[in-house]
Amino acid sequence: MVTKEFLAKARSVLEEVLTKGNVDALDQIDDPDVVVTMYPFPAMKGLPAVKQGFLGLKAGFSDVRITWEEMVSEGDSYAGRYVMRMKHTGSSPMFPIPPTGKEIVVPGCFFARVKNGKDVEVVHYHDNLGMLQQMGVIPATGPK
Repeated sequence: MVTKEFLAKARSVLEEVLTKGNVDALDQIDDPDVVVTMYPFPAMKGLPAVKQGFLGLKAGFSDVRITWEEMVSEGDSYAGRYVMRMKHTGSSPMFPIPPTGKEIVVPGCFFARVKNGKDVEVVHYHDNLGMLQQMGVIPATGPK
């Protein structure tokens, strides 16, 4: 069962990873065999792959800040909804786009399943289209 204490720890660890780049903090909440999927990318299997994924994000984006909209749990699962603000200052393996220097705002959410006190499966969804539009890679859509 996911407790309020676990939710607080998960929030703290994710902030540490995203804002400071301390990927070793993931050891506190992720199982060594965790599988993390961030669509549309292939699943990252195992903690070393997940850490590389976060390092890739930090390679492309600086000044990362996260605001938690909510985090809830039920049974052995929990979910979070957030908004990330960051600056596109480098090239990332996930987004191999020359740095634009633009500030971008990316809303997202994730769903995680916990076993023996650690995440074993995490699925992330975030606004890749909006991110690419904010970076100027593709034109914005909708009414002008």
